[in-house]
Amino acid sequence: MGATGSFGETSELTGGEHVVEALAATPEVAAAFKEIYDDYNDFILREKTNDLSDSQPTKGNIRGGLTTIEEKAFGNIEKMGKSTKFVGVLGPAEAPDGPGLWFMDTSSAAAEAVTLWAASGAVVHLFPTGQGNIVGHPVVPVIKLSANPLTCSTMSEHIDLDVSGLLRGEIGYSDAGKQLLDLTLKTCNGRLTAAEALGHREFVLTKLYRSA
Repeated sequence: MGATGSFGETSELTGGEHVVEALAATPEVAAAFKEIYDDYNDFILREKTNDLSDSQPTKGNIRGGLTTIEEKAFGNIEKMGKSTKFVGVLGPAEAPDGPGLWFMDTSSAAAEAVTLWAASGAVVHLFPTGQGNIVGHPVVPVIKLSANPLTCSTMSEHIDLDVSGLLRGEIGYSDAGKQLLDLTLKTCNGRLTAAEALGHREFVLTKLYRSA
């Protein structure tokens, strides 16, 4: 459709990085992704740890049923779509120079990651959440979508798009996708997101030391 999109959260690809590499549009893009991921992994090992148990999965993820970062990674990778190939690799806050799906090296911390995408020139941020998250941003509108019936019920004021019908068998993926596309267009044309209406304007500048 000629759009430009980006995915990231490098640490949340751990255990599925080989799958992401295989979804690159060209061998050059695959090599560029592997270089960034390996640099991140080397950083983790340099800090004398062989796991992410202090930060990934998060306590909320664990309450939701995840037991390993690999499980979380494959959920993250699903957001890329079934047939999409990513066309390029970006450093933190780097602007893409053409349409298509791009990988950006970002933190997995929500407010920091959204800030990096905002700094890259993104005009809207799609934020899937299972356990719920209230993060917004002063620069870019953040659309929250969830398929978790409990979250959509108990945090309804924070959820822009309730697609819990997917789990109840009431709607299909194409229906949910159309709803998300329609909502994105409305948001780009001025509709306030829940975070904007509630005044959530969190942002975090990238710290001196690298974030997980």
